[in-house]
Amino acid sequence: MLKDMILGELIENGDTAISGQSLAEKYGVSRNAIWKAVKALKEEGYEISSVTNKGYRLVSDNNILSGQAIRMALYPDYRDIRIFALDSIDSTNNEAKRRLADDNETGNMLIVAEEQKQGRGRYGKSFYSPRGGIYMSLVFKLSGAISEPKNFTKKAAVAVVRAIKNNTDADLEIRGINDIYYKGKKAGGILTEAVAGLETGCIEHVIVGIGLNLFTTSFPEEISGRAISLMELNLSKNNLIAQIINEIIPLYEMCDDMGYVDEYEKYLCNK
Repeated sequence: MLKDMILGELIENGDTAISGQSLAEKYGVSRNAIWKAVKALKEEGYEISSVTNKGYRLVSDNNILSGQAIRMALYPDYRDIRIFALDSIDSTNNEAKRRLADDNETGNMLIVAEEQKQGRGRYGKSFYSPRGGIYMSLVFKLSGAISEPKNFTKKAAVAVVRAIKNNTDADLEIRGINDIYYKGKKAGGILTEAVAGLETGCIEHVIVGIGLNLFTTSFPEEISGRAISLMELNLSKNNLIAQIINEIIPLYEMCDDMGYVDEYEKYLCNK
């Protein structure tokens, strides 16, 4: 869609305004079509400044979940990943499984959602997933057999910690392999699931689901004493998702026993 391409241009140009005329010429549309696309983005919540003789500039994305914003923050080598940004879903892991069941969706992909109605954790436990959090599932296509499936979860935990620490000095811990803790309370969790091919019976894809309490403002009474929001860290939703992916993919492409073990043990807390 034109508005998604315009959003990508605004993100890429950062603080530099880009003229409506140059956008119109680049995409072969009228100035009025550009104006309508910018208007649609503003109505979705994007804060865009319009200055005569200078053009348009993205002031803030207000942490609106955007596949285009995520893609632009990915390393260039990873930008061909398919991204599905959804408003509400039962579970991003469930949606990943449904898409893998479709013959047209078999490679690496990212599913992200504003909220989950039936978020899941390990052992069938529910994961509180209201609007404001990060709920994402990375589908990773395997190139060979898995020797240690739990290493996918460990690497994902290291990637999450790295991504947050890239922008903050937050003191984070990994507990029980899959939980991310901040100030002694749970800030997020990871659920890794394997998907076997129907014909081969062998594991062909791994789904890594990650949930983070990014801007969560309140929690149900039963978990309020042990859950925490990362709101005070002032992180960007789309940028953090992209940085997690930027950290995860290289870890998954390396040998299981290299590069991450010391770092994982550094953050591991067995309380």
